[in-house]
Amino acid sequence: METNPLLQPSSYRRRRRRITPLRVGLALLVLLLLAVPGFTGYVCYSLTHPAKRPVTINPEMLEMAYQDVTFASADGTKLSGWFLPAGGNDKLVIMSHGYTGNRVGDKPALPTAKALVEHGISVLMFDFRNSGMSDGSKTTVGAEEKNDLLSALKFAESQGYGGKGIGFMGYSMGAATSLVAAADAPEVKAVIADSPFADLTDYLHENLPYWSHLPNFPFTALMMWEIPLVTGHETSEVSPVGSAEKLRDRPILFIHGKRDKAIDVSNSEKIIKAIHGSKTELWSIAPADHVQTFEFEPVEYLDKVVGFFERNL
Repeated sequence: METNPLLQPSSYRRRRRRITPLRVGLALLVLLLLAVPGFTGYVCYSLTHPAKRPVTINPEMLEMAYQDVTFASADGTKLSGWFLPAGGNDKLVIMSHGYTGNRVGDKPALPTAKALVEHGISVLMFDFRNSGMSDGSKTTVGAEEKNDLLSALKFAESQGYGGKGIGFMGYSMGAATSLVAAADAPEVKAVIADSPFADLTDYLHENLPYWSHLPNFPFTALMMWEIPLVTGHETSEVSPVGSAEKLRDRPILFIHGKRDKAIDVSNSEKIIKAIHGSKTELWSIAPADHVQTFEFEPVEYLDKVVGFFERNL
């Protein structure tokens, strides 16, 4: 027999009245407000702790001699790499790879190293922290990688590499890192930056959805707030534009595809404008996407890179 609700205790009726659509909606909103920061925190952690890609090829496959090397970054993180000798080792280029890559993760890396060695310029290739065969579990998109590169420079100097001149060459994240590191290392005579971002904070504000695969609102703002909590670094620490004044008197070649969807060519243009020097140059071709210039113009790419370092080291 069905019970008449009017005959039920008043306390039971009050409890029934409390379960309203408004209360359900508020409860769902609270759950959502708690879940979204947690989800974006997970995405931030994933982006800053990417899985390492193994180093599956070596210079010997391109008929180049090499030596395995190891050295420590400023915080003691062990880094691994190769030294590719050329003649008397009087000139040296230190190469820096891109985000989630390793010393050979960028397609132009080994062919470029081979071309440089064949023209008497030694090369030091290494894995940033949390990459390839190096230690570490966190990627900071330039903040700690800058110290890795400066430690590679100190290691090279301690070994007597590049007595006549040392240059940097980097791809994507490695290009931006090469610029900010060179700003603090006046002994670096020349830099080639292939597809750098101009300022990490501005870049992420505009492009984080490209990497997170999440809508700009509300996720970008939340992740920008959470990134320093996850990495221990402010994104403002990585700004080639902010380092421009210290780079003004050094030769810098920018290479940037006009169809780059990951980092727009305007980033290189902003850095060049900020440097405002007579020794900067931009080579940009229409068909190339991110770090793809070599694929479209391999001969000219190697000619430009080799010629640039021959003139400026």
